[in-house]
Amino acid sequence: MPQWLSEADCKAVLQSLLSAELAAYRGTSAPDWQSSPSIDSLERLHLAACVNEFFRLHETGVEDRLLMTKHIDGWAAIVTQALDDTSGLTFRTSGSTGDPTAHLHRWEDIEAEAQALIQRLAPAMPINRVIGWLPIHHLYGFMWGVALPRLMDVTRITVEKAALPAFVSGDMLVTVPPCWDYLASTRKRWPENVTGVSSSAPLSAATFNALTQQGLASLLDIYGSTETGGVATRWRVPEPYQLLAHWQRFDTQYIQRVNSEQPVPLLDATKWVDDTRFIVKGRFDDVVIIGGVNVSPQHVARNLCALTGVADCMVRVTGSTSSPRLKAFVVPVQDEHETASTIAQATSQWPAAERPVSVTYGESLPTNAMGKLTDW
Repeated sequence: MPQWLSEADCKAVLQSLLSAELAAYRGTSAPDWQSSPSIDSLERLHLAACVNEFFRLHETGVEDRLLMTKHIDGWAAIVTQALDDTSGLTFRTSGSTGDPTAHLHRWEDIEAEAQALIQRLAPAMPINRVIGWLPIHHLYGFMWGVALPRLMDVTRITVEKAALPAFVSGDMLVTVPPCWDYLASTRKRWPENVTGVSSSAPLSAATFNALTQQGLASLLDIYGSTETGGVATRWRVPEPYQLLAHWQRFDTQYIQRVNSEQPVPLLDATKWVDDTRFIVKGRFDDVVIIGGVNVSPQHVARNLCALTGVADCMVRVTGSTSSPRLKAFVVPVQDEHETASTIAQATSQWPAAERPVSVTYGESLPTNAMGKLTDW
């Protein structure tokens, strides 16, 4: 285990992980950890498996000890003692572009990224507190809410249930674009020398401009993914992204770590300005084969959004891998029934492969705690 990770850090990450996993397992809101939640035997097995995967306890042989300990403090102690002999942490993708997948981030890569981010933050120094408004069991949350403040030796604050602290000079707020959108529309002024960090989804130029006009000293936009970690940053939204120091360009669509010869693919189409800067052009095509026909869910979503009464929508693949179809989530402008009638009439004229077999309606598109679009 890296020396900068304390037992208190392990407990905080563990609590974040268990809250998310238990809520997902039960289909309810996150439990209140002020009083230990009641967990049955099946839930305990599920949570122990999640903790084992995340902290890679199977590399040490102590994973079964989780089943012998009932309190979160005991689990935190087991994790802390075991991490000396583990290779790193396993983070899962949100599943926003497919089934969630697990990715190992080695301790040396986590530390290299944190050091590269500290180097990139030089124009915003000094930073006295890092305030993380995001789950710290996700890679982005762990990097900025745990690893980076520990290596910088500054205070870290994790925001829970949107209870933001009073900001003061020297603070750095780290969160996701939907939260920045909210802050841009609700705050009037920021104290002097408060820095922001945004990642996990594109940040709009309108939000960026509003925040800077309200006095936010600077806002660092990060490009990366769970698969790669942080790759590049920019201080202004219209500018190209600048590679972080632990990455180097391999070719037009691949990068590699400076301490590795293994190329790593970028998940988006990019246009390189030079060997260290690039512009993101958008994700690669999402074509799927339905009934022997090539279909783009994004194309279908655009057609749905063009219909009268549709404010927003997204389209995903549903059904079995052998017989896939499309489903849609639609945000109506006003009346759901009128919008449903419009969609039914329009799609009846579309090729069968492009027709969503189910349409779900709601007030807004479903997102997870990181602000990414999620399944429904």
